[in-house]
This record gives sequence, C-alpha cells and structure tokens, in this order.
Amino acid sequence: MSRSYVETVLLNGEELEYAGTLHWIIFVPGFASAILGAFICLLTPQLLNDTLFLGLAKEMHGYLLAVGLSMVFGGVGMIGHSYLRLISTELAVTNRRVIAKTGFISRNTFEVMLNRVEGANIDQTVWGRIFGFGSIFVHGTGGGITPIDHIAEPLKFKKELMTWVERNQPTTAARPSSQTQHTVTEAGN
Repeated sequence: MSRSYVETVLLNGEELEYAGTLHWIIFVPGFASAILGAFICLLTPQLLNDTLFLGLAKEMHGYLLAVGLSMVFGGVGMIGHSYLRLISTELAVTNRRVIAKTGFISRNTFEVMLNRVEGANIDQTVWGRIFGFGSIFVHGTGGGITPIDHIAEPLKFKKELMTWVERNQPTTAARPSSQTQHTVTEAGN
C-alpha cells in the first residue's frame, strides 16, 4: 500500500498530531445537478401538458431530455472531480509543521514550520457554520497566507494548529525581557 504524502515528508522525530479532511459538502453541487437532471429526464409530454397548459409538450420533450441528460452527465463528472479532490487532499498538523497537499496528477503543497506560523483565521458562511465546514487561512512569517477551503471542522483544525504553534514558540525564560536588558545596561555604567 502506498504511503501518503504527509508520511513521506515527515522529518526525523516528527510525528503526526492531527489530520484534517475536506467536508462532504464538496459533493453537493454534483449530486444536485445529477438529481435535477434525472428529474427533468423523467418529465413526460403528458405531465408537461398537464402542468404547463401550453400544448408544446411534444416539441419541448426532446430539448428537456437533452438538457436533463447533460445535467446528469455533468453532475456525475462533478461527483468524480469531488472524489478525486477528497482523496488527493491531505491536511496535517505535526509536532513541527503544518502541511497541506492538494492535487492528483499535479501537486500543490504548503508546508510551514510551526515556529514560523503567525496565526490562522477561519472564514465560515452561515451554511458553513450550520454544516460544520469552512476555510482556514494560515499566516506565515513574511506575509504568506494560504487558504485551505472546504475543510471539515475548521475550529478543531485551528485549535490543534494553534496549540502546536504555542508549544513550538521559544520559552520566555530563554529570551531576556527589555526590563532585564535595561537593568544590565545600568549596572554596566
């Protein structure tokens, strides 16, 4: 069995702490198109005449069948694309880095050492809050901002990320404070 991208790029002593996934919402447009297309294909001339009262049912039926079939095939294509996106996306927080990988044939990666992460923002629509998905924007030092769209449980991902970012920050005991530096300067004079 092949190893995942995250498993292949782990450094010595680095461990996977949290793995995120994409939300099932990515499948909704494809299923909606396929179901609506199937419904349109099932419209019979008699049903059209009974509901529209236009007497054009026989002429419209061929066009509606073509539109319906196009929507079904388009929906199936969108479902396939969503599935490939789901299986080819990896989102991970390790004890040293945050890693995001997308792409099936071509690959896009985003890897930032946790001590270089300045913060993370979440963007959720009303539907995202109801169904539990959203986008996370990871801010790295140097102005780099990388969005991760349609992630399931974005608050949990952010909490795990920021917990490990905090653990990877230098301790305050190791850094002299400005007050300590001032005292040392005065003693030297």
